[in-house]
Amino acid sequence: MSELIHGGRRTRGIVPEQSADLPLVSIVTVVFNGAATLERTIQSVLAQSYPNIEYIIVDGGSTDGTLELIRRYEDQLAYWASARDKGIYDAMNKGVALCTGEWVGLINADDWYAPHSVERAMGAVRGKSGINIVHGDIWLEYPNGHSKVKKARLNGFLLKYWEMVLNHPSFFVRRSYYAGHPFDITIKVSGDHKWTLDAWMESPPQFLYLAEPLAHFTAGGASMRLPLRKMLREGRLVGRAIGLGPFGVALSQLVRLALYVPQGLKLLFNQHVSPLTGKQQ
Repeated sequence: MSELIHGGRRTRGIVPEQSADLPLVSIVTVVFNGAATLERTIQSVLAQSYPNIEYIIVDGGSTDGTLELIRRYEDQLAYWASARDKGIYDAMNKGVALCTGEWVGLINADDWYAPHSVERAMGAVRGKSGINIVHGDIWLEYPNGHSKVKKARLNGFLLKYWEMVLNHPSFFVRRSYYAGHPFDITIKVSGDHKWTLDAWMESPPQFLYLAEPLAHFTAGGASMRLPLRKMLREGRLVGRAIGLGPFGVALSQLVRLALYVPQGLKLLFNQHVSPLTGKQQ
């Protein structure tokens, strides 16, 4: 395991203030060799209008200039650390463990927040003690520069038997809830799906949906371009992990098979045809 390198204001004894009126929000970015996109993510966090944020970056041992970029922002970071990890969900668990805020947002190094997202999320949950997860829509950003809004689908069947139909980059979760609900690091691509499905099956009313885009998501990542074989394997892993049983796992495989081609065609349409026609699917 690589030696831990770290820095940020916390290492100099500077800690954020806790406030009953303005709950501290911890934002975590996990990154590995993300020098090409990380600065946009950092700037989107630092530009948020919400005044009480601690920003933490967890690096997986990058060798491409990521650390040099992080150090340029060191005085504006609560904490950063770099060491090898066991994958993105292990890094997320490490990041959450480093947080001290009441709420936690996870924004990856190729995604970024929309303006005022943290303020809007915190305003929506003020006084709602039964809410553990607030979430919204996202902008899908395609490699050709085209973008479209991806709305969350509040559909328990699709979440259970298909894929991640909510938008994880938009999530803000109570740290107290994360404490008892870590990500499953044995699921390499769909860990956020499994985590969200567990929470949904536990209690749908603990989710609060905001019908507006809170983040920008770079389309074309690992979870959006899985070959059919790997996509079915991830589905089996998720289904078994949540205890669907043989029938439930088989049903989820059939749903994934039925929707794989239409979903792929939809992605191609939105990336290549929609920019020409002005229509979105």
